[in-house]
Amino acid sequence: MRHSTLAALAAEAHWIFEFLPQVLPADVREVERAGDGAYYRTLGGLGVIASGDIELDGKRWLHVSVSRAHRLPSWEDLRAVKDLFIGRERTAYQVLPRAEKYVNINPHVLHMWCCLDGDPLPDFTRGGSTI
Repeated sequence: MRHSTLAALAAEAHWIFEFLPQVLPADVREVERAGDGAYYRTLGGLGVIASGDIELDGKRWLHVSVSRAHRLPSWEDLRAVKDLFIGRERTAYQVLPRAEKYVNINPHVLHMWCCLDGDPLPDFTRGGSTI
């Protein structure tokens, strides 16, 4: 797939809305919608941005950022947001890049990504247990 085709598809990322929750829990409200995603707020103080893009691998990726006003989100926050916006049946990734690739616009935000066109990572659970 040519890069210009990827850019054109990504610019028209309205496809992402079919992957976002159609029904929200009572404590979550959609604040704003844009062409490639939406911003949500919870009564518990979480901010969530869910957006989609076609990356250079040609696959559709869902990106979900989770924030709190004065601290990092907790593990429980991440799990709840992952279950609602990515789904219990999909794998989400947090990326810890090498130092020269760090991007930190807000110190109270964590990010998750999900490949919507298959799972690109091997199964690392060999010998482990599930929750």
